[in-house]
Amino acid sequence: MIAESIVGLWLFTSLLYQGHEIPRPNPALQIQYEFSEDGTNSLRYHRDDEEGFCERRALYQFAEETLLQEVMWVNPQNASWCGQDSDMQLGRKTLSHVWFKDGRLYLDIGMGDEIISYIWNRQ
Repeated sequence: MIAESIVGLWLFTSLLYQGHEIPRPNPALQIQYEFSEDGTNSLRYHRDDEEGFCERRALYQFAEETLLQEVMWVNPQNASWCGQDSDMQLGRKTLSHVWFKDGRLYLDIGMGDEIISYIWNRQ
């Protein structure tokens, strides 16, 4: 089996919670993840009904369903509330489980004792 490529632009569309796919909790929240072949990615989000956005770039390594990232740039024009998001902090390193199913990307996030998967569709 050939591994799917993470390279490309992905849009957050839904969640996998306790084995069930559910809609985004906030439909106004628009999140996009873009992975480049050069080992960098960008994460950007905003809410349709609010001013401002959050954006950062990271170095990443992806292999065998494991995504390692280190934030290397945070947009200086980010909204003031972006600093509350640990994904928007310079130097932050994360290790995440990422997998593919039916052409979609699943990114597992620990929430307390549970795992929630963010589901992304390729654009």
